[in-house]
Amino acid sequence: MPLAACDTGVDPRNPDSSPTESSETASPGEEASDLDPVGKWTSPEAGDPFLEFAEDGSLEGSDGCNAIVTSWKVEGDEIAIDSFMTTQKACAGVDTWLSKASTATIEGDVMKIMDSNGKVIGGLEKEDK
Repeated sequence: MPLAACDTGVDPRNPDSSPTESSETASPGEEASDLDPVGKWTSPEAGDPFLEFAEDGSLEGSDGCNAIVTSWKVEGDEIAIDSFMTTQKACAGVDTWLSKASTATIEGDVMKIMDSNGKVIGGLEKEDK
């Protein structure tokens, strides 16, 4: 089993030096902060569809009729939503477009949701807390 060394960030030639921040611990750039989906995103449509992104990468929500439970991660300039299984209940008057979510982008307080073909299928707004 390979061993890994821990980097203290202190130059071994100068032990009195202060630790330097490595690129791994550096805070994300401004572009990454624009893609922070953590929180609840909602729509006023019938059934109140929503997605709630957690810091741990989990994702829960509803397409307005069926539950959504999956995970997410930022990939480049978009949010990748892992494929998920959902119940297929029929709900009169509810458009279940959100069940086709594959990726998303954020512009201000609006999250654009795309299907697996990259086509915008709808939008959600950031819920104020």
